[in-house]
Amino acid sequence: MIRIIEDPHRLLNTQTIETRVNSLKDYLILYKQLLEFIPTGENLEILVQNPTISQWLKNMASRYPAGTFVFETLDARAALAQRWGMDIPPHVTNEDILEAGLLELDLQPQPGISFDNTLLAHFYAPIFTARSFPFTQITSLLNAIDLRRWNANRKVPLLARIANLRLEEWKRKARTGDQRRLIELFESDPIELKRNLMQFRVLCHYPALGEALLGESFNLFRLLKLPLDDLPVEEGQIPQTVLQVTYQLNSQTPTTPQEMAGLLESVSGLLAVEFEALERALSNHPEWITVEIIDQLQAKFSAHYRRYARRIEALRSLIQPPKPVSPQLDWDVEQMLAWAREAYLPYQAWCDRQERFDPELYVIGDKFSQWLLTNWHDLHANSQRMVFNILPHIATDLVRPGWVNLVLVIDNLSWSFSEMLRELFQERGYYLAVAEPYLAMVPSETEISKKCLLSGAVGYQKIDDKSYKGIIEKGWVPFFDNCAFRYFSDIGELSKVQHIDSAAYMVNYLAVDKALHQSANEIGIPHRDHVHHLLENLVENCVAFVEKHSLRENIRIHIVSDHGSTRIPAEFPNEIEIEFFKTSGFDTRSHRFITVSQERFASLADNLRMDCFFLPANDFLNPENVLCARRANRFIPTDKDIYVHGGLLPEEIIVPYLVFEPITAPLQELSVLLRRNEFRYRLESIELELGNPNDLVVEQISISILNNNIESEPYRLAILNAKTKTLVKINARFRPTSLVEDQTSLRLRIRFIARGEQHSFDFQTKITMKKMIEEQSSKIFDDL
Repeated sequence: MIRIIEDPHRLLNTQTIETRVNSLKDYLILYKQLLEFIPTGENLEILVQNPTISQWLKNMASRYPAGTFVFETLDARAALAQRWGMDIPPHVTNEDILEAGLLELDLQPQPGISFDNTLLAHFYAPIFTARSFPFTQITSLLNAIDLRRWNANRKVPLLARIANLRLEEWKRKARTGDQRRLIELFESDPIELKRNLMQFRVLCHYPALGEALLGESFNLFRLLKLPLDDLPVEEGQIPQTVLQVTYQLNSQTPTTPQEMAGLLESVSGLLAVEFEALERALSNHPEWITVEIIDQLQAKFSAHYRRYARRIEALRSLIQPPKPVSPQLDWDVEQMLAWAREAYLPYQAWCDRQERFDPELYVIGDKFSQWLLTNWHDLHANSQRMVFNILPHIATDLVRPGWVNLVLVIDNLSWSFSEMLRELFQERGYYLAVAEPYLAMVPSETEISKKCLLSGAVGYQKIDDKSYKGIIEKGWVPFFDNCAFRYFSDIGELSKVQHIDSAAYMVNYLAVDKALHQSANEIGIPHRDHVHHLLENLVENCVAFVEKHSLRENIRIHIVSDHGSTRIPAEFPNEIEIEFFKTSGFDTRSHRFITVSQERFASLADNLRMDCFFLPANDFLNPENVLCARRANRFIPTDKDIYVHGGLLPEEIIVPYLVFEPITAPLQELSVLLRRNEFRYRLESIELELGNPNDLVVEQISISILNNNIESEPYRLAILNAKTKTLVKINARFRPTSLVEDQTSLRLRIRFIARGEQHSFDFQTKITMKKMIEEQSSKIFDDL
């Protein structure tokens, strides 16, 4: 039997059939072969893609007995069914398939997915496979809009037809006229609907404007209670709305804290003009600013957290922390450091930022100084909290196989700059993994404290070679052995590294120290702003180094410092007689400490201890005897335009050790456990266990209920620590509903901030609704 496969549309892969005839030459050769082959009665399969040759073969077949030749025409339906492994619906013609180019698609349909849904998912969006309009996922539907592509699909009959059928199906299944109206709006102009819903997200907080700008659509959207929290509001798409809101905000000037709170509550939190109006009002009335109102502001604008984070923190910095109480001299090191971090340093940093210097704070800080010297030998020997402990503590980590460590030694970095570094690194995708306080050497000056830090020596007298080169080459290079160690005296040298051939790279960064010792007038901007710029540049250099050498998977960035500093206004009383220390035997090294010859040190009057701390050279392993100024005292006149150090106040002594790591592990969704799943149609308390499975803190958590029949306010939680859970109780009123989904499932949308970015996910769990309560009177009621 001779089987002729006709493939006029060239649908079949020709490599699967050995004999192919497409030209006159091929036909002449085949004709001769057939004359010899037909008498043998053997089977032969021939592919013909030329219609003329097909007709010639049919003419030849007419001269032979029936059954000698069998002709089969391969059509698009059969080819597509074979290729996709599915039945093609009867309404789909060969012309539909060819016109839509389905045979040219590199597409492998998923098992169990219908033909129509396969096309809808591929040519429109996967969400089009829903059999009813996805009201609860309308944001996903709107974000899937690709009008250019969809309009192109409308020109292809098959694609236009299945899209229209799905839209008609959605309209048929609409439960209310309002739902059907929304589907019709989507059908007629999806871009306009998306724009109107963006406006609605804003204008639902300004009802009068909403009715004026959106007309009937405003009430339609309000009645439908669509979950639009994840729909981005693009201000450039809704200029008229932004303008009208601007007019309204400019007409509202709060005059009391209560009016301020009301204004904050009324805005949508979606427009820049809203934030600017609130920021302006709070800046004009810093006395209104509280922790609660800033937390409320941050929660209101959480969808744009990254955009406003720095400005929110600037407002937060205006809040005066509680004034610290004096510490106790019998506290252990952890108690004292906790007091410093949580009470003294926040208040001191606030005073510094606001230029509100508190004379009493220097007296409170002096208690810390007394504690430090009283417990010095024990702290030095046993606390493991001295700067010389930092690098030995992490020495084994620095040679861990497969990891590269970047160690930044930032001179004069006070603890108060830790938050600034955290924000800068977080903006570049690095999170704070370690933040620990350490105690500088005394006096708090670079020559002594930094060299003890770098060498790991317990005191300056214990360092054999006092040069930085000697400390590095005699200490760290031998320790690293075969794992190379590189030291750079400037951050710019880091860019010259061509190949990663070391386990650790150490950079000495002096720019912060130089800036703080300059007057604000010389710099031209406040010190803190200038330091922010310097640290921003430092972070940029670090990130550039990591990216240049593709180290994101195996880098750790360590921040260490040698000492901090403080500011002392010129008008503050100075109990030191400066002229006395200008005589021989004294060498003034800084505003806050001087060195003293052995002869003068032995003869110093004991009453000087009221104004200075005595540091004998051998007791403190220093090269010389030292006097450190107490409280706000100084050996050289000061003013608040420069930072000084060498004393023993907490801001001079407590320094940070920070570790930053790139964000590599995927962020996990928060865990949710419903404690009770039976409810009645009334006011109920929904109890959830909310857990954070991540290794980092998550913040600004909000929980919204998506069920159309449940009325509740979003639940907010400020912070949830790593690997912890908390109990959440949401008061909600359940209303009767005919929607089966709302009767059987509780749907939640949970949003939170982690790593400086907004995240959200939906959670759904089964519930049981009890519809009625029966009393002895047989009266049926629900507490509605």
